[in-house]
Amino acid sequence: MTTTDVVAPRRKGAFFLLGAQWGRYVSQILGIVVLARLVGPADFGIVALGASLAGLAAVLGDFGLSMAALRAPSLDGRQRTNLFWMNAGIGGLAAAVVVAIAHPFAAVFDDDRLVTVLLLLAPAFLLRSASAQFRVELNRSGRLGRLAVAELTGDLSGLVVAVIVALFGGGYLALALQGTLAAAVTLVLALVLTPWHPGLPRRGAEMRGLLTFGGNTFLVHALNYASTNVGTLMIARTATDQVIGYFNRATQLVNLPIDQLITPLTRVVIPHLADAPGPAEVGARLSRFQTVLCYPAFAYLSLFVATARPAIEVVLGPAWADAAAFVPVLAVAAVFQTLGYPQYWAFVSTGRSLILLASEAVGRVAMIALAVAVSFQGPMAVAFAIAAGQILLWAAAAVVFLPRTGVRSSVLIRAALAPVAVFGAAWATATLADAAFFTPLDSLARLSCTAGVWAIVVSALIPLLARRDLRLIAATIRRR
Repeated sequence: MTTTDVVAPRRKGAFFLLGAQWGRYVSQILGIVVLARLVGPADFGIVALGASLAGLAAVLGDFGLSMAALRAPSLDGRQRTNLFWMNAGIGGLAAAVVVAIAHPFAAVFDDDRLVTVLLLLAPAFLLRSASAQFRVELNRSGRLGRLAVAELTGDLSGLVVAVIVALFGGGYLALALQGTLAAAVTLVLALVLTPWHPGLPRRGAEMRGLLTFGGNTFLVHALNYASTNVGTLMIARTATDQVIGYFNRATQLVNLPIDQLITPLTRVVIPHLADAPGPAEVGARLSRFQTVLCYPAFAYLSLFVATARPAIEVVLGPAWADAAAFVPVLAVAAVFQTLGYPQYWAFVSTGRSLILLASEAVGRVAMIALAVAVSFQGPMAVAFAIAAGQILLWAAAAVVFLPRTGVRSSVLIRAALAPVAVFGAAWATATLADAAFFTPLDSLARLSCTAGVWAIVVSALIPLLARRDLRLIAATIRRR
């Protein structure tokens, strides 16, 4: 029986993982661009509706065990084997549930296409769950390059097949197949690239702590899933598939770059915080990571909000232009979600899963209740409800829950002030210039001019307000 200790990511591996994650981001953006011109908004909408329900199976299939395993100081062979079989078993159950509810769900929305969508999506949950502990093992052992290869290759494979199916007129079938094929390739590569392989389930392993932490984390992720997808479900009650498609594309375009930052950063941050000597040092390290996260995230959000309509028309095509209306509201939610990630890292790294659950419940339940209450006011009201819930979630954590970990909220807030000032000013100036001068231009010229104004403002403010932060980011990257 072997025991593995968590290994802080080595610089080369961390850079490789971050680089591959941005490779995944580029491939996903490429997929959005290409598939948006091959598949119409209504087909995107029907797959988004199916995924909003089936996504719960992905949360259920992991059951929080990946994060429990990632943060554990050490795992023996019996624990790792048991975690694998638990993940695989729950993932298989989740896939079966999706298959079972396919027909009733399609009947509720009176669209038989949902049956096919859910049947194509279902295998992905078993495949992702089965690969979870292999990916954790690569992360824990510092083999981040192998992890990056498995995930990036999976994404690219799914995209290539989806484009081929779409070229032959597959429409929503191409979108539904993409994730399942990506999950299958990722599982095969993770299995091949991981030195460890599970045996049969073993008795006598100490699992209670892992299951307790995993269960609490699962509840957090379930709340996160529900609050994230309630918008699509509520909009579907009163809007067409086309409007659902607009809302889904806007949500994806706003959140996708941030998601690509969060996944590798979490894998780097959690092991790095594990050896912090106390709450003060945890707060100091989180402050640095807050700075590293905020600059690229806020830069993207401010530029995208200022240029939303011409950017979408240029990138996705004129048929998607109406998606731009959702972008500013969803971007507000994304800002506070970004500010909340270091809070999440603090809860996880200090083992305060119950406090994390209580903190998430406050904002997520409010977000769900607001979205349901205003759903008959239209899709934009649902978007505002999501933004309001995200603000409440961040505020509740900052004021009530984070101080219980010993980490001061003021440390994280100060780390965000400079990027908020720089990119808030750039957004406001570029938006005013666009409204005053550039609106009559064609989409590409309007995008170029507005983005140029944004870049000028950022270039002027960075030396004045963010020089110290840039030095800190460079130093953090060199150390990590």
